[in-house]
Amino acid sequence: MAVRNPFIDVSSYQPDTVAFFQEAKNQGAQGIVVKLTEGSENGSDYINPRAAAQIRNALAVGLRVACYHFARYTSIPDAQNEARFFVKVARQFGMYDDTLMIDDAEVNSASDYQGTTLAFLQEVEALGYKSTGVYSMRSFFTGGVLNSHGFGNRKKWVAGYGVTSLGIDNANAWQYTDHGIMGIDTSLDFDGAFTTGEASGSVPTTPVPAPQPVEHVGKPATGTYIVQSGDTLSGIAEKYNTTWQSLAAINSLGNPNLLQVGQVLKVTGNASPQNTYYVQAGDTLSGIATKFGTTVSALVQANAISNPNVIYVGQKIVLGGSSSVYTVKPGDTLSGIASAHGTTWQALAQKNGIANPNVIYVGQTIKL
Repeated sequence: MAVRNPFIDVSSYQPDTVAFFQEAKNQGAQGIVVKLTEGSENGSDYINPRAAAQIRNALAVGLRVACYHFARYTSIPDAQNEARFFVKVARQFGMYDDTLMIDDAEVNSASDYQGTTLAFLQEVEALGYKSTGVYSMRSFFTGGVLNSHGFGNRKKWVAGYGVTSLGIDNANAWQYTDHGIMGIDTSLDFDGAFTTGEASGSVPTTPVPAPQPVEHVGKPATGTYIVQSGDTLSGIAEKYNTTWQSLAAINSLGNPNLLQVGQVLKVTGNASPQNTYYVQAGDTLSGIATKFGTTVSALVQANAISNPNVIYVGQKIVLGGSSSVYTVKPGDTLSGIASAHGTTWQALAQKNGIANPNVIYVGQTIKL
Protein backbone atom coordinates (compact mmCIF):
# COMPACT_ATOMS: atom_id res chain seq x y z
CA MET A 1 0.00 0.00 0.00
CA ALA A 2 1.25 3.50 -0.83
CA VAL A 3 2.70 5.69 1.92
CA ARG A 4 0.32 8.43 3.10
CA ASN A 5 2.29 10.16 5.82
CA PRO A 6 0.87 13.55 6.99
CA PHE A 7 3.08 16.64 7.05
CA ILE A 8 2.56 20.39 7.41
CA ASP A 9 4.15 23.53 5.99
CA VAL A 10 4.83 26.74 7.89
CA SER A 11 5.90 30.32 7.27
CA SER A 12 6.18 33.40 9.48
CA TYR A 13 2.41 33.17 10.14
CA GLN A 14 2.86 30.03 12.26
CA PRO A 15 4.51 29.69 15.70
CA ASP A 16 8.11 28.61 16.15
CA THR A 17 7.94 27.01 19.60
CA VAL A 18 8.77 23.48 20.69
CA ALA A 19 5.23 23.22 22.10
CA PHE A 20 3.70 24.00 18.69
CA PHE A 21 5.71 21.33 16.88
CA GLN A 22 5.18 18.79 19.64
CA GLU A 23 1.42 19.30 19.35
CA ALA A 24 1.59 19.00 15.55
CA LYS A 25 3.46 15.72 15.99
CA ASN A 26 0.88 14.57 18.56
CA GLN A 27 -1.83 15.25 15.96
CA GLY A 28 -0.08 13.07 13.39
CA ALA A 29 2.43 15.26 11.55
CA GLN A 30 5.60 13.41 10.59
CA GLY A 31 7.33 16.19 8.69
CA ILE A 32 7.45 19.94 8.20
CA VAL A 33 8.32 22.18 5.26
CA VAL A 34 9.63 25.58 6.39
CA LYS A 35 9.52 28.70 4.24
CA LEU A 36 13.01 30.19 4.07
CA THR A 37 12.98 32.87 1.40
CA GLU A 38 10.99 34.78 -1.21
CA GLY A 39 12.24 36.42 -4.40
CA SER A 40 15.93 37.20 -4.86
CA GLU A 41 18.61 38.87 -2.81
CA ASN A 42 18.48 41.91 -5.09
CA GLY A 43 14.67 41.65 -5.43
CA SER A 44 12.23 40.84 -2.63
CA ASP A 45 15.16 39.95 -0.34
CA TYR A 46 12.77 38.26 2.12
CA ILE A 47 13.90 35.79 4.76
CA ASN A 48 11.30 34.23 7.06
CA PRO A 49 12.26 35.70 10.48
CA ARG A 50 10.99 32.59 12.26
CA ALA A 51 12.67 30.04 9.99
CA ALA A 52 15.73 29.36 12.15
CA ALA A 53 13.66 28.67 15.27
CA GLN A 54 11.07 26.68 13.31
CA ILE A 55 13.78 24.42 11.89
CA ARG A 56 15.53 24.00 15.23
CA ASN A 57 12.38 23.22 17.23
CA ALA A 58 10.83 20.93 14.61
CA LEU A 59 14.04 18.90 14.63
CA ALA A 60 14.02 18.92 18.43
CA VAL A 61 10.72 16.99 18.54
CA GLY A 62 11.81 14.54 15.83
CA LEU A 63 10.08 15.91 12.70
CA ARG A 64 11.72 15.54 9.28
CA VAL A 65 12.45 19.07 7.97
CA ALA A 66 12.35 20.27 4.35
CA CYS A 67 12.65 23.87 3.09
CA TYR A 68 10.75 25.92 0.54
CA HIS A 69 11.24 29.14 -1.40
CA PHE A 70 8.38 31.30 -2.68
CA ALA A 71 9.19 32.08 -6.32
CA ARG A 72 8.83 35.52 -7.93
CA TYR A 73 11.06 35.03 -10.99
CA THR A 74 10.13 36.26 -14.45
CA SER A 75 13.09 34.86 -16.43
CA ILE A 76 15.77 32.16 -16.25
CA PRO A 77 18.53 34.50 -14.95
CA ASP A 78 16.04 35.77 -12.39
CA ALA A 79 15.24 32.17 -11.34
CA GLN A 80 18.96 31.45 -10.93
CA ASN A 81 19.32 34.52 -8.72
CA GLU A 82 16.45 33.30 -6.54
CA ALA A 83 17.95 29.81 -6.30
CA ARG A 84 21.26 31.28 -5.10
CA PHE A 85 19.46 33.30 -2.44
CA PHE A 86 17.53 30.20 -1.27
CA VAL A 87 20.74 28.14 -1.06
CA LYS A 88 22.67 30.89 0.69
CA VAL A 89 20.06 31.13 3.44
CA ALA A 90 19.66 27.34 3.74
CA ARG A 91 23.40 27.09 4.38
CA GLN A 92 23.24 29.86 6.98
CA PHE A 93 20.64 27.73 8.79
CA GLY A 94 22.92 24.68 8.58
CA MET A 95 20.76 22.60 6.24
CA TYR A 96 22.54 19.41 5.16
CA ASP A 97 22.96 18.49 1.50
CA ASP A 98 20.21 15.83 1.64
CA THR A 99 17.57 18.38 2.71
CA LEU A 100 14.57 18.36 0.39
CA MET A 101 14.54 21.84 -1.23
CA ILE A 102 11.19 22.88 -2.70
CA ASP A 103 10.39 25.59 -5.25
CA ASP A 104 6.95 27.04 -4.40
CA ALA A 105 5.99 27.93 -7.98
CA GLU A 106 2.52 29.43 -7.87
CA VAL A 107 2.97 32.92 -9.36
CA ASN A 108 2.95 32.36 -13.13
CA SER A 109 4.90 35.46 -14.14
CA ALA A 110 7.18 34.04 -16.85
CA SER A 111 6.42 33.31 -20.50
CA ASP A 112 7.96 29.84 -20.05
CA TYR A 113 7.16 28.96 -16.45
CA GLN A 114 8.26 25.35 -16.87
CA GLY A 115 11.68 26.43 -18.12
CA THR A 116 12.25 29.02 -15.41
CA THR A 117 11.12 26.62 -12.67
CA LEU A 118 13.44 23.91 -13.97
CA ALA A 119 16.31 26.43 -14.11
CA PHE A 120 15.68 27.27 -10.45
CA LEU A 121 15.84 23.60 -9.39
CA GLN A 122 18.93 22.92 -11.49
CA GLU A 123 20.75 25.86 -9.89
CA VAL A 124 19.86 24.63 -6.38
CA GLU A 125 21.30 21.23 -7.35
CA ALA A 126 24.43 22.75 -8.89
CA LEU A 127 25.07 24.48 -5.56
CA GLY A 128 25.11 21.23 -3.65
CA TYR A 129 21.58 20.20 -2.68
CA LYS A 130 20.81 16.77 -4.08
CA SER A 131 17.06 16.54 -3.41
CA THR A 132 14.73 19.09 -4.99
CA GLY A 133 11.08 19.40 -5.90
CA VAL A 134 8.33 21.72 -7.05
CA TYR A 135 5.10 22.73 -5.31
CA SER A 136 2.18 24.19 -7.24
CA MET A 137 -1.55 24.08 -7.71
CA ARG A 138 -3.24 21.17 -9.44
CA SER A 139 -4.61 23.62 -12.05
CA PHE A 140 -1.04 24.56 -13.11
CA PHE A 141 -0.35 20.91 -13.95
CA THR A 142 -3.70 20.12 -15.55
CA GLY A 143 -3.77 23.46 -17.43
CA GLY A 144 -0.34 23.13 -19.00
CA VAL A 145 1.46 25.88 -17.07
CA LEU A 146 3.70 23.18 -15.59
CA ASN A 147 4.35 19.65 -16.90
CA SER A 148 4.64 17.10 -14.10
CA HIS A 149 6.58 14.80 -16.44
CA GLY A 150 9.11 17.53 -17.24
CA PHE A 151 10.92 17.49 -13.89
CA GLY A 152 12.57 14.06 -14.06
CA ASN A 153 12.75 12.37 -10.67
CA ARG A 154 12.37 15.62 -8.75
CA LYS A 155 9.48 15.64 -6.30
CA LYS A 156 6.07 16.96 -7.37
CA TRP A 157 4.01 18.33 -4.46
CA VAL A 158 0.54 19.30 -5.68
CA ALA A 159 -2.16 21.36 -4.00
CA GLY A 160 -5.64 20.06 -4.78
CA TYR A 161 -8.45 20.91 -2.36
CA GLY A 162 -11.92 19.40 -2.52
CA VAL A 163 -11.01 16.61 -4.94
CA THR A 164 -10.98 12.87 -4.30
CA SER A 165 -8.19 12.25 -6.81
CA LEU A 166 -5.40 14.60 -7.88
CA GLY A 167 -5.33 13.34 -11.45
CA ILE A 168 -1.54 13.85 -11.52
CA ASP A 169 -0.19 10.34 -12.02
CA ASN A 170 3.35 11.01 -10.76
CA ALA A 171 2.65 13.30 -7.80
CA ASN A 172 4.83 12.58 -4.75
CA ALA A 173 2.75 14.55 -2.26
CA TRP A 174 -0.74 16.05 -2.05
CA GLN A 175 -1.65 19.16 -0.11
CA TYR A 176 -5.30 18.34 0.39
CA THR A 177 -6.40 21.04 2.84
CA ASP A 178 -5.43 24.46 4.18
CA HIS A 179 -7.18 23.72 7.47
CA GLY A 180 -5.86 20.41 8.72
CA ILE A 181 -3.42 19.61 11.55
CA MET A 182 -3.26 22.59 13.93
CA GLY A 183 -5.72 24.31 11.56
CA ILE A 184 -3.04 24.86 8.87
CA ASP A 185 -1.89 23.50 5.50
CA THR A 186 -1.67 19.71 5.64
CA SER A 187 -0.37 17.29 3.01
CA LEU A 188 0.11 13.58 2.42
CA ASP A 189 3.54 12.20 1.53
CA PHE A 190 3.29 9.31 -0.93
CA ASP A 191 6.93 8.17 -1.01
CA GLY A 192 8.47 9.25 2.29
CA ALA A 193 10.58 12.11 0.95
CA PHE A 194 8.90 14.67 3.23
CA THR A 195 8.53 12.53 6.35
CA THR A 196 11.11 9.76 6.73
CA GLY A 197 14.83 9.49 7.32
CA GLU A 198 17.33 11.36 9.45
CA ALA A 199 19.23 14.47 8.39
CA SER A 200 22.67 13.42 7.19
CA GLY A 201 25.57 14.59 5.11
CA SER A 202 27.07 18.04 5.49
CA VAL A 203 26.30 21.65 4.56
CA PRO A 204 27.30 22.22 0.89
CA THR A 205 30.34 24.41 0.29
CA THR A 206 30.12 25.07 -3.47
CA PRO A 207 30.68 28.84 -3.94
CA VAL A 208 27.41 30.71 -4.45
CA PRO A 209 27.65 33.27 -7.28
CA ALA A 210 26.80 36.86 -6.42
CA PRO A 211 23.39 38.17 -7.54
CA GLN A 212 23.39 39.17 -11.18
CA PRO A 213 21.45 42.17 -12.55
CA VAL A 214 18.53 40.78 -14.55
CA GLU A 215 15.74 42.18 -16.65
CA HIS A 216 12.33 41.36 -15.24
CA VAL A 217 10.66 40.38 -18.48
CA GLY A 218 7.56 38.80 -17.02
CA LYS A 219 4.49 37.44 -18.71
CA PRO A 220 2.34 40.23 -20.19
CA ALA A 221 -1.17 40.37 -18.80
CA THR A 222 -3.89 38.52 -20.70
CA GLY A 223 -5.63 40.72 -23.25
CA THR A 224 -2.54 42.74 -24.11
CA TYR A 225 -0.24 42.96 -27.11
CA ILE A 226 3.35 44.23 -27.24
CA VAL A 227 4.00 46.34 -30.33
CA GLN A 228 6.55 44.84 -32.75
CA SER A 229 8.63 46.54 -35.43
CA GLY A 230 6.49 47.37 -38.47
CA ASP A 231 3.16 47.18 -36.62
CA THR A 232 0.32 49.60 -37.35
CA LEU A 233 -2.73 50.11 -35.21
CA SER A 234 -5.00 49.00 -38.05
CA GLY A 235 -2.91 45.85 -38.54
CA ILE A 236 -3.09 45.00 -34.84
CA ALA A 237 -6.82 45.69 -34.88
CA GLU A 238 -7.32 43.29 -37.79
CA LYS A 239 -5.35 40.61 -35.92
CA TYR A 240 -7.70 40.89 -32.94
CA ASN A 241 -10.88 41.31 -34.98
CA THR A 242 -11.53 44.86 -33.86
CA THR A 243 -11.07 48.40 -35.22
CA TRP A 244 -8.21 50.83 -34.91
CA GLN A 245 -10.68 53.37 -33.51
CA SER A 246 -11.59 50.98 -30.72
CA LEU A 247 -7.94 50.29 -29.90
CA ALA A 248 -7.20 54.01 -29.94
CA ALA A 249 -10.09 54.58 -27.55
CA ILE A 250 -9.39 51.83 -25.02
CA ASN A 251 -5.69 52.78 -24.94
CA SER A 252 -6.32 56.55 -24.88
CA LEU A 253 -3.95 57.01 -27.82
CA GLY A 254 -3.56 60.68 -28.67
CA ASN A 255 -2.00 59.87 -32.04
CA PRO A 256 -2.99 56.48 -33.51
CA ASN A 257 -0.15 56.71 -36.03
CA LEU A 258 2.47 56.96 -33.31
CA LEU A 259 3.23 53.50 -31.91
CA GLN A 260 6.49 52.56 -30.21
CA VAL A 261 8.14 49.14 -30.43
CA GLY A 262 7.67 47.48 -27.05
CA GLN A 263 4.57 49.50 -26.19
CA VAL A 264 1.89 47.47 -24.40
CA LEU A 265 -1.63 47.83 -25.81
CA LYS A 266 -4.90 46.57 -24.42
CA VAL A 267 -6.61 44.60 -27.19
CA THR A 268 -9.77 43.56 -25.35
CA GLY A 269 -12.30 45.35 -23.21
CA ASN A 270 -14.44 48.42 -23.58
CA ALA A 271 -13.51 52.05 -23.73
CA SER A 272 -14.37 53.10 -20.21
CA PRO A 273 -12.44 54.32 -17.20
CA GLN A 274 -10.66 51.17 -16.09
CA ASN A 275 -8.49 51.74 -13.08
CA THR A 276 -5.68 49.66 -14.48
CA TYR A 277 -2.41 50.44 -16.22
CA TYR A 278 -0.06 48.18 -18.17
CA VAL A 279 3.64 48.72 -17.49
CA GLN A 280 5.60 50.16 -20.40
CA ALA A 281 9.36 49.98 -20.98
CA GLY A 282 11.17 52.43 -18.71
CA ASP A 283 8.34 52.70 -16.19
CA THR A 284 8.97 52.80 -12.46
CA LEU A 285 6.35 52.30 -9.81
CA SER A 286 6.99 55.78 -8.46
CA GLY A 287 6.56 57.22 -11.95
CA ILE A 288 3.25 55.39 -12.40
CA ALA A 289 2.11 56.61 -8.97
CA THR A 290 2.92 60.21 -9.92
CA LYS A 291 1.21 59.87 -13.29
CA PHE A 292 -2.04 58.72 -11.72
CA GLY A 293 -2.02 60.85 -8.59
CA THR A 294 -1.46 58.02 -6.13
CA THR A 295 1.39 56.70 -3.99
CA VAL A 296 3.87 53.85 -4.32
CA SER A 297 2.60 52.33 -1.07
CA ALA A 298 -0.99 52.36 -2.36
CA LEU A 299 0.08 50.59 -5.58
CA VAL A 300 2.16 48.07 -3.63
CA GLN A 301 -0.84 47.25 -1.46
CA ALA A 302 -3.37 47.11 -4.30
CA ASN A 303 -1.17 44.80 -6.37
CA ALA A 304 0.50 42.70 -3.65
CA ILE A 305 3.90 43.81 -4.95
CA SER A 306 6.64 42.42 -2.73
CA ASN A 307 9.40 44.64 -4.15
CA PRO A 308 8.46 48.06 -5.60
CA ASN A 309 11.69 48.07 -7.61
CA VAL A 310 10.67 44.96 -9.55
CA ILE A 311 7.96 45.47 -12.16
CA TYR A 312 8.01 44.22 -15.74
CA VAL A 313 6.76 45.31 -19.14
CA GLY A 314 3.17 44.22 -19.71
CA GLN A 315 2.40 43.79 -16.02
CA LYS A 316 -1.13 44.83 -15.07
CA ILE A 317 -1.16 47.45 -12.32
CA VAL A 318 -4.44 48.07 -10.50
CA LEU A 319 -4.49 51.76 -9.68
CA GLY A 320 -7.13 51.46 -6.97
CA GLY A 321 -9.68 54.06 -6.05
CA SER A 322 -11.27 56.29 -8.63
CA SER A 323 -8.72 57.80 -10.95
CA SER A 324 -9.49 61.20 -12.39
CA VAL A 325 -10.49 60.30 -15.92
CA TYR A 326 -13.18 61.39 -18.32
CA THR A 327 -14.71 59.28 -21.09
CA VAL A 328 -15.20 61.16 -24.36
CA LYS A 329 -18.82 61.44 -25.52
CA PRO A 330 -20.24 62.35 -28.93
CA GLY A 331 -19.82 66.07 -29.58
CA ASP A 332 -17.02 66.55 -27.05
CA THR A 333 -14.01 68.72 -27.78
CA LEU A 334 -10.79 68.79 -25.81
CA SER A 335 -11.26 72.48 -24.99
CA GLY A 336 -14.82 71.79 -23.80
CA ILE A 337 -13.66 68.94 -21.55
CA ALA A 338 -10.87 71.16 -20.19
CA SER A 339 -13.26 74.03 -19.48
CA ALA A 340 -15.71 71.74 -17.67
CA HIS A 341 -12.96 70.43 -15.41
CA GLY A 342 -11.14 73.66 -14.67
CA THR A 343 -8.05 73.07 -16.77
CA THR A 344 -6.72 73.88 -20.24
CA TRP A 345 -6.75 71.88 -23.44
CA GLN A 346 -2.97 72.31 -23.59
CA ALA A 347 -2.58 70.64 -20.17
CA LEU A 348 -4.87 67.76 -21.18
CA ALA A 349 -3.06 67.29 -24.49
CA GLN A 350 0.29 67.11 -22.71
CA LYS A 351 -0.91 64.77 -19.93
CA ASN A 352 -2.54 62.39 -22.42
CA GLY A 353 0.04 62.52 -25.20
CA ILE A 354 -2.49 63.98 -27.67
CA ALA A 355 -0.61 65.17 -30.74
CA ASN A 356 -3.65 66.77 -32.41
CA PRO A 357 -6.12 68.36 -29.97
CA ASN A 358 -8.81 68.30 -32.68
CA VAL A 359 -8.69 64.48 -32.85
CA ILE A 360 -10.25 62.68 -29.91
CA TYR A 361 -12.44 59.58 -30.04
CA VAL A 362 -15.78 58.66 -28.55
CA GLY A 363 -15.03 56.29 -25.68
CA GLN A 364 -11.46 57.54 -25.25
CA THR A 365 -10.44 57.99 -21.60
CA ILE A 366 -8.85 61.33 -20.83
CA LYS A 367 -6.74 61.71 -17.69
CA LEU A 368 -7.74 65.01 -16.09
